[in-house]
Amino acid sequence: MSTVEDYPKNPNYGQGCYRRRIRLFSEPGRVYAELEDTNHGFRCTISHDGEKVTDIHSETLRIPFDTCPGAVTPLRKLIGLPLCDDVQALIPLTDAPSNCTHLLDLALLAIRHSKRTQQELIYDICVADQLDDVSPAAAEVYANGVLIHCWQTLHWEITGPEALQGKVLYKGFSKWASEQFNGDQREAAFVLQKGYFVASARRYNIDAQAGQPANDHRDVMLGVCFSYSAPQIDVARRTANSTRDFSNAPERLLKFQDAR
Repeated sequence: MSTVEDYPKNPNYGQGCYRRRIRLFSEPGRVYAELEDTNHGFRCTISHDGEKVTDIHSETLRIPFDTCPGAVTPLRKLIGLPLCDDVQALIPLTDAPSNCTHLLDLALLAIRHSKRTQQELIYDICVADQLDDVSPAAAEVYANGVLIHCWQTLHWEITGPEALQGKVLYKGFSKWASEQFNGDQREAAFVLQKGYFVASARRYNIDAQAGQPANDHRDVMLGVCFSYSAPQIDVARRTANSTRDFSNAPERLLKFQDAR
């Protein structure tokens, strides 16, 4: 049986951090959304009539698997969803397993942003590399440059601040975070948790796996995302040169540049 420990290690892990930036920008009848991080680059435009989603256009600009562009099709099932100021309330109305996790999250954030009065919102997520098995690492999320959450994390748990000590960052996160936070603080918490999840990929040299079939890791990865789900997993292959290291270059986020 294969495991993620079979993946080749990233020799630079421990010397940097994972970064993700999300930009939401609204104008009458439309919200533009974009996301870039170590492993992904997406854009999404949500059109609406003030009450519901009327159209969706999305782009997969940098992707880990060659099947990822197919995720733009199931995302269009969100057309008709009501505009809502609580993303978590919308998730049961979606067919989450058939979608790209990150593209779906981006679209739902755009739908919620349509209810805000502020025109632009930029989230910046930074998750420090874990230096060893005993030292906590910081995970932070900023909204328009203002720090919203700063968690000390270790082995998928929060070790600080004290009020959140022992809270999990994987299964069970949604329940406690929904009870702990409200409004924009809750949204920012979910944004940070999603970033923390992807940050673990920095441990591995993903580019060294170019051309590798997704099916090679079916035992442990089946169902975790669009390309790791059936029937995509049977044909999906890793793309080449798909990762970027923004540790010391956050200004490059959302530029969608080819430069390493």
